[in-house]
Amino acid sequence: MAEPTGEYTFKNTGVVVSKTADGQVQQLMSYEGAATGFPVVLASLIFTVPLSEAAANSGSCSWVGRGVLDDGTFAAGFAEGTWERIGNELRANVSLVHEVSNGQKLRTEGVMDHKERTFNGKMYAIE
Repeated sequence: MAEPTGEYTFKNTGVVVSKTADGQVQQLMSYEGAATGFPVVLASLIFTVPLSEAAANSGSCSWVGRGVLDDGTFAAGFAEGTWERIGNELRANVSLVHEVSNGQKLRTEGVMDHKERTFNGKMYAIE
């Protein structure tokens, strides 16, 4: 595996659980914090599943965020990925592939901790 190019540390600032128009359960977890190259990040990690799969221990997820770059300009980004619960813990490994409005592409690997309300991990460049 490639060496990390950075890291991120986020604190959960809220959770919204709702029903989508097509009858699925959607959980939106809001985060704020910082990442290498992004001193300010505001973002959401989103899980959408059919009601029958709400107790799953893994699945897909998405990310949408906006932040400030080191030079003071703004950027936004989307990501798609997967999550997997760590044993019976209230934590999950989350892997995302990001596309940022400034042209960057990166992969992140981190741990979302429900109890501590954190989401921290490493960043990797995609060439």
